[in-house]
Amino acid sequence: MMDKSHISKAELWAYISKTADPDTIRKVELWKDSSEYDKELFSQITAIYLNTKEYPVSVEDAKNRFLRYPRNTKQKTVSKVYKLLKYAAMIAIIVTAAYTYQQFSESTSQLISEETSFGENKQLKLPDGSVVWLNASTLLTYKGNTPRTISLEGEAFFEVAKDTAHPFTVTTSDGLKIEALGTSFNVKSYSNTSIVETKLLTGKVAITSDKYLKERVLLAPDEKVIFDRNSKQFFKQDMVKREGRIAWREGKIEFENQSFREIANDLYVQYQVKLVFKNDEVANSKFTGVFDKNTPIREILEILKTSKEFDYHLITATDEWVIK
Repeated sequence: MMDKSHISKAELWAYISKTADPDTIRKVELWKDSSEYDKELFSQITAIYLNTKEYPVSVEDAKNRFLRYPRNTKQKTVSKVYKLLKYAAMIAIIVTAAYTYQQFSESTSQLISEETSFGENKQLKLPDGSVVWLNASTLLTYKGNTPRTISLEGEAFFEVAKDTAHPFTVTTSDGLKIEALGTSFNVKSYSNTSIVETKLLTGKVAITSDKYLKERVLLAPDEKVIFDRNSKQFFKQDMVKREGRIAWREGKIEFENQSFREIANDLYVQYQVKLVFKNDEVANSKFTGVFDKNTPIREILEILKTSKEFDYHLITATDEWVIK
């Protein structure tokens, strides 16, 4: 005859959770029909299982923690119930902690997005203490648990908090990666333009690209690097004094010896107006100037005309300015 006092908590858990093998099922059912059957113990383990099986986390560790405690069947019922309640409380704490940890892990790994619309600027502080200014029509994304790994579409200025153990990186849609430590720099990477531009004000950055660069490009303060999307070439240059101001942060539109076509892209992200060129000579003409962001587009065009003669008119139906 089998010794029913050898029924273990592990066997009861397996039976209640429907994971027991045929021999264990038979053993538990014989025990339930015997004088050794402990109804309170069976009910407690059943209640614990029913209250933990719906959690979206594994309760295996909780179960094992529970099953490690020895059971003395000779103790008084009050003592036995007290211990079972204590163990049940421990399992509830373990399961709740596991669930909370999972929820926290999911929230910290979620993708966080910061975005600006046409003509809008925004300043934000990242969890690592770095400060970012977003220019108009810009999208910045990062995961909550890696705020020093940034993806950028548009233009942003960064003041990076120092953390030598965790480099700060900004990646563009072209796969260009700008890596910095304690640094202030500007990255311009709009999808509708032919260039990606990085300007360094303080500190040091390295630009890398698995696709376009064999060696990294290092920048010192007051230097910039331009990546031409058409030619796939990089050009490293010294910045002129005025470029170090990052005019858009001051609410201005500034261009230094830029083609009219390039200026048109800047006007689009600020005003959401499209300039259509019917004259390549005019489109490639270069201009230097600075305007407040609230300057009407017609006024900007009139001022540019003083340097290069051209005609323009607005097509109201499509909200396009035709330049010829």
